[in-house]
Amino acid sequence: MKTNKILVAMLAVAMGFGASAQSGRDLQDDEMHGAVKRVDAIMYEANYDLDDNLVRGDQMEHLVTEYRPDGGRRSQTYLSVAEDVIFRTRYKHDGFGLTTLEHVVDNQDRVIGRTYYVYDADHTLTEVYVEDAERQVESRMLLKHDGMNRISQRSYNDHVNDVYKREVYTYNADGTINKAVVYDRSKQKVQEKRWEYDEQGYPTSYTLFDYTEEEPEMFITLYVREYDSHGNWIRCTEYDLLGDRRIPTYTTVRSIEYF
Repeated sequence: MKTNKILVAMLAVAMGFGASAQSGRDLQDDEMHGAVKRVDAIMYEANYDLDDNLVRGDQMEHLVTEYRPDGGRRSQTYLSVAEDVIFRTRYKHDGFGLTTLEHVVDNQDRVIGRTYYVYDADHTLTEVYVEDAERQVESRMLLKHDGMNRISQRSYNDHVNDVYKREVYTYNADGTINKAVVYDRSKQKVQEKRWEYDEQGYPTSYTLFDYTEEEPEMFITLYVREYDSHGNWIRCTEYDLLGDRRIPTYTTVRSIEYF
């Protein structure tokens, strides 16, 4: 179950459908600070031992991201526990430094997917669409923006361009996302997501309200981070909050190299 969750998340990021609001500016979208050259991130299961000490469990995910000097992503490589390449994403950019195309290739360097980024005349990202290996459109995401050029809505369309989900965003005074309300095909509210942040602007908590069942449910995830001198986090442990008890789920360790 955990492995499937991680692989789905990895593919979502590779195909351009990650959780954070996107601009097409890679370092900004990755929430990185400074002249970052390379990020080596390994996710592990996290557990408590018999004495309630936090311990590292099995490795779940290994992602290496390389950047260009101008802040654009050069590539992302997803590795197995044995350090074999699962798949790799390569990026293309325009003259303004905006991401225009991702090629997703397998461990034989065969293209298995493409993601295209579309901008308006003001260089604002308006659409992201994904093609499979046969160049058929699999999914599409359309973006609307508010008066401050922040993403106010993302619409997720299927392969026949029918909307199956919408996310509507509101923001805090500092520009961080406060809330996202999710609607299904029938325009019914099915989820609400809320975030709280630390001084560096990274989430400290994520609360999901799920209205898909007869009895609404609430799930809370907490994040505890350690930072380097540039303000980038180098260790993050996730916890599920069950009553008053924090249950660790994952710890991600990042090694960051700068230009």
